[in-house]
Amino acid sequence: MKPVSFISFDVEALPGRASEDPINRLIWGKVNGAEFGIRRISSILKQHKIKGNFLIDFAMSALYGDKVVAEIGNFILEQGHELHVHLHSEWLVRKWNIKGLFNGPAGLNQLNSQLNRQFLQFSAFKYAQLFGLNPICFRGGGFHFNEHTVEAAHAAGFTALSNFDCYRHREDWAVSEEGMNNEPFKWKNGLIEIPVDFSPEPLSFQWEKYEGHFGRVCSRKRRKTFNLTLHSWSLLKRSGELFEQIAPDHEERLHRICEHLTSNTEPMGYADWLAMPNDAPALTNYTCKGSIVEVPEKEHVCTMCGAVFGEKLPNDVCLGCGSRARHRQLHDVFSRVGNPFIGCRVLANFANTIEKVAFLSKASEVLNFDVRPVGEVDVQMDVQDMSLIRDESYDAFLAVHVLNHVANDRKALSEINRVLKPGGVAVLTVPYRESSSTSSCENVTEHYGSEALAKYGVGSYRRYGLQDVLELFGELFAVQAEIGFDPITQERMKVFILRKSPTVQITGMEQPKSSALFKAQAT
Repeated sequence: MKPVSFISFDVEALPGRASEDPINRLIWGKVNGAEFGIRRISSILKQHKIKGNFLIDFAMSALYGDKVVAEIGNFILEQGHELHVHLHSEWLVRKWNIKGLFNGPAGLNQLNSQLNRQFLQFSAFKYAQLFGLNPICFRGGGFHFNEHTVEAAHAAGFTALSNFDCYRHREDWAVSEEGMNNEPFKWKNGLIEIPVDFSPEPLSFQWEKYEGHFGRVCSRKRRKTFNLTLHSWSLLKRSGELFEQIAPDHEERLHRICEHLTSNTEPMGYADWLAMPNDAPALTNYTCKGSIVEVPEKEHVCTMCGAVFGEKLPNDVCLGCGSRARHRQLHDVFSRVGNPFIGCRVLANFANTIEKVAFLSKASEVLNFDVRPVGEVDVQMDVQDMSLIRDESYDAFLAVHVLNHVANDRKALSEINRVLKPGGVAVLTVPYRESSSTSSCENVTEHYGSEALAKYGVGSYRRYGLQDVLELFGELFAVQAEIGFDPITQERMKVFILRKSPTVQITGMEQPKSSALFKAQAT
């Protein structure tokens, strides 16, 4: 039986490796008007009918923004390759102002349990937010990782790692015999490790070096896998720390490697291989010998994406995922009372990507709508007139800070009540003031502008008083008001859980104890 091979590319644009414009140079490989990056690499793989494994560095979201990362990842997916998760943690440490006595770049191998947990959560969240995918395989920048990384990856929902190399890590890790020959194995928590056999730059070595690495796989491994790691900039020539010129010999060598892999191995994607039955043994014993840099426990943590900040942010917008205080407060409530959308048909009024990933990912079905023709929605519809929706056809409804932008809020609530099944639940948040009455806004166009008001009737109509909004909701629903806490701003806000019921009552005027209303569905 032929060995299984994996050809992987870490897609990264670290500052300092290009004299200017790291994305165009290190990802797209733009040099002298031509491209020698992932587009050209993908073309070569396609010529040889090989599916590549591209691991995208989500530190780029912090460095260059989500739009850039989304464009890169979507290109890779459109080409039919697998897209997995990579992270150069040192750049999150710098961007998020986390202080510590790190030994050089702050790789995952130096980070404690909390930072590993938050960084892996961030990576998995961004992967889902930008590409709508559940995480599968993770690799740390520089192949750095420790025991906390293994646990954090499992907690974040990954099923596999591709970091370990028994030769590279022999000074850092002590492992039992299951990991000594670089064969795939399982960590104690069940994560599968797909060890790296040839890295970091197979294209920079003479062909005899490549043949030697492949020969070692054939002669020493019982479970024969051959895992190569390259980069998005592998077709460029490195001069010192910079990549400034093309390397024609690298392209020739990539073709030769692809020819060799198709003739002598079965090239596969990580996910494709993981979906097959395998007999990877459990690693019975292991110890990471590296030292952890202790960093004080951080208070300014985004509970949505896991981003953690060394200092208080200037406003409520998370620099990691863009979530607002209202989202983290809603997350806090669901962490206590359970997520009412799990397994349900949900109608959502303009749920953004944050809300889709954090709250609606386990719904059985989601129909997302808005009165405006925006790209994130499935259908254009006004919450005040949802005639497209049959009576009593949805289990649940979500609207985060929507009702205050609707001209006739009573009509909207009546429509929400109509489309919910008996016993159905609506989760709403609105801005309110504790001890004031509801008042009209002087400038209706202050948030969405005059065009949205004229075309779609969307404006800033009112600021609710808490008592008024509870009575308004109580006209049609049984009302449960739960207090949510935001660890970034340290602010609290009530989240309103409305149940369609013949009996209407108002609860939650005092700070409520944890409710058991949705405990059976809590994750």
